Amino acid sequence: MRKGRVLSVDYGLKNVGLACCDELGVTVHPLASIPNRGHRDLLSRLRSAVREHHVSHIVVGMPLNMDGSAGEAARRVERFIQLVRTELGMPSTAVDERLSTVEASEMWREMSPRQQRRYRTVDSLAAAFILERFLTES
Repeated sequence: MRKGRVLSVDYGLKNVGLACCDELGVTVHPLASIPNRGHRDLLSRLRSAVREHHVSHIVVGMPLNMDGSAGEAARRVERFIQLVRTELGMPSTAVDERLSTVEASEMWREMSPRQQRRYRTVDSLAAAFILERFLTES
């Protein structure tokens, strides 16, 4: 059984959504998304998030095509996961993220402008859906 907090990453070329769970994996909360300004900056911000939230595992949404095949976006995420494992030394798992952005977009539309400003983009909500999927399946 997995112990400790998990950080979920919805990796995008422009923005990276983040979400975290509590120690027991019961509650999931989106964190503020961060702009993707390149791997060096992104890894530094992820390293900070890992320390701040006492993370023991990272999950990254894998953008598979609807038929389950991997396209260019999935290959980009695979390279990113390898980078996280190497540079952060963290156990990292890919999680199927199909439809997480659709679910997050629906929820985003129902949020107040104040709630939307808190998260900056829909990406962190997508990261929360990815993390919930991981916790349910593990």
